[in-house]
Amino acid sequence: MITMQEIEPIAVCLATQQLFDKRFRSNFGDNLLLRDRDVKLEPALVKIKRELNSSMTEQRYLQGHKMNIINNIDRILALATRYASMDLRVVESIVTSGKEIIKKVIAAGSFDEIGNMEGMFKSQITLPVYELFTEKSKRK
Repeated sequence: MITMQEIEPIAVCLATQQLFDKRFRSNFGDNLLLRDRDVKLEPALVKIKRELNSSMTEQRYLQGHKMNIINNIDRILALATRYASMDLRVVESIVTSGKEIIKKVIAAGSFDEIGNMEGMFKSQITLPVYELFTEKSKRK
């Protein structure tokens, strides 16, 4: 049986990967706006979505978005150390890549620049963490 603690590293990776999605801004709140049609939330969500997609106000949201990504990557790097006894070289690679991605996120000037990092995050962080997770699960 897999516990929540064991699945946490891969779960944080998947949640963070969503933050790199180039469609993040265009898909923001779509479930509640288009499918659920929540009339109480709709005015606030529409306002946020417009501001998020406006070149005049996107910077207001960009800094918070960057903070979430950086915080999640920091958490992933801490969680990845759980796998050091299995393959220290892979864990060191994840940590090095995570630090490089954090530097790029800090320097990013737009959501599009962040979106361009999705492939890098997936290949250098998510997939190695997933491989370590599955290897550890097999050893149980």
